[in-house]
Amino acid sequence: MAKITGSHLIAKSLQAEGVDTLFGIAGDHFLHLLDVLADEPFRMLDTRHESGAVHMADAYSRLLNRAGVALSTTPGHANAIPGLANATHSHAPVVNIAGSADSRNIGRGAMQEFDQVGVATPVTKGAWEIPSVERIPEYISLAFRTALEGRQGPVHLTIPADLQEADVDEDVALRYLPSEYGAPRKYLGDPTQVANAVELLRSASKPVILAGTGAGATTSAEELTRLVETTRIPIFTIDSARGLVPDDHEYSAGFGYLPLNGAAQRINEADVVLLLGQKLDYTWGYGGSPPFAANVKFIFVDPSPADIGRARSVSIGIAGDVGPVVTQLADEAQKHSWQDESWAGSLKAAADEYRAGIDNLATNEGPMHPSNVSQALHEFTDDDTIISFDGGDYCHFFRASFKSNKPSSWLYVSSFGMIGVALPYALGAQAAFPDKRVVCVVGDGSIGFNGMEIDTAVRHGLNVVTVLGNNSIWGIDWQIQKGLYGKPVWTDLLPQRYDIMAQGLGAHGEHVTVESELRPALKRAFGAGKPALVNVDIGKIISPVAEAAISRKLGSHG
Repeated sequence: MAKITGSHLIAKSLQAEGVDTLFGIAGDHFLHLLDVLADEPFRMLDTRHESGAVHMADAYSRLLNRAGVALSTTPGHANAIPGLANATHSHAPVVNIAGSADSRNIGRGAMQEFDQVGVATPVTKGAWEIPSVERIPEYISLAFRTALEGRQGPVHLTIPADLQEADVDEDVALRYLPSEYGAPRKYLGDPTQVANAVELLRSASKPVILAGTGAGATTSAEELTRLVETTRIPIFTIDSARGLVPDDHEYSAGFGYLPLNGAAQRINEADVVLLLGQKLDYTWGYGGSPPFAANVKFIFVDPSPADIGRARSVSIGIAGDVGPVVTQLADEAQKHSWQDESWAGSLKAAADEYRAGIDNLATNEGPMHPSNVSQALHEFTDDDTIISFDGGDYCHFFRASFKSNKPSSWLYVSSFGMIGVALPYALGAQAAFPDKRVVCVVGDGSIGFNGMEIDTAVRHGLNVVTVLGNNSIWGIDWQIQKGLYGKPVWTDLLPQRYDIMAQGLGAHGEHVTVESELRPALKRAFGAGKPALVNVDIGKIISPVAEAAISRKLGSHG
């Protein structure tokens, strides 16, 4: 029987799962594995921080609807934990693999030893240390199934260095090939509950659909559009579901975020709400009133039964993968007649009016308004452009004004609120779609977390254009502090030359101080043929999101 090493077994197992791209940073405890992987047909994208690697894998996985793999050594795994926590909130199927010291020395002060599985467990769907070289395929199979099935999310595997170097029979790899179980399976909803849901929607006078991350993972644009066009129910899209039904569609009410869409602010008029993979979390007041009407009825579709009714009771709960359930709902809906479209038209008009109002905030006086930058950027993007948004107040103006008309084109901070993700997200997007234009919109505070990934972009030819808003503050917290307490604390920054930093790392960099310089600078950035950063001076402008946060806090005090 032919022998191979554990590292070769890992490579074979990853290839069996369809993996062709790896993100990470080299380190002592998986150098043997890296040496093997380098001789296999993997695209290997090394980053400058393990958290950045996980963020890249996060975006890559969600845009392509496949698992993203991130690798690290032992202290690198500690650096990766924030990325895994964020991936849990973005429901990204990231498979995080870390080496460790030899298994026979764990527990007696091995090099860089700490409880890798223990720290990963709270921020993943599952975390395991592989106990023997023969079981490597079993655990890699388990990791991919866990990440991709149900409500998607990250997982972790620790593979000690001695297992990577150990010899094993080659045919062990054949025991866990994914041809049998597939990745992922698709689970249907209960037909009776589906029929009941359609009947409840038909009885409503002002129904709405909220499609969130769970919809983005398994739902096709065609099937969700068929459901909407059959029922004529207005739809808001959120997170990974953005673009599944184009914002320009007659039944689209746009971005499902209360502070940045006038149509969403009318959610209190809805009498029935169909939630497709969207939790009733803090962004929706946990399903309370406000923002919903006191007598609203909820239909909840989610792949995680535990999340149905978690925040409050619902009228109908359907456990199943959102994509297949959407098809079931559309098939059932086509058996019936539906109401007129005046309600959908009213919400669409409200969304368009709000978006126009954001654009009209642009000014020709004083420091540049973020809306000036947003309007200019519109001229260099189209529906195929992938945009990654980050930061506090600056980026909210872009999220409010940019439409999403195609799937897999919209990335922003998850419900975890972890800023600094936009640049590595954008790099992950460029890795997923090398031929598409990818833009990173980021504030001067957020760029500090993963700004060194500009070096990663240069080394790997990931020609993302970053449009940085520089107002020398941690925007949203500065504004909230001023609004609530009258003074900023730890939220002032300096007007740093991030463009010079980008130039030093080998990217194209420009500094824009007035609007007349903006469009020429953007044109040069997009034509540079390499990663680029445009550092734009903007005013300290409060966003609708910060205003809403201040109002909520002041309102809670009467």
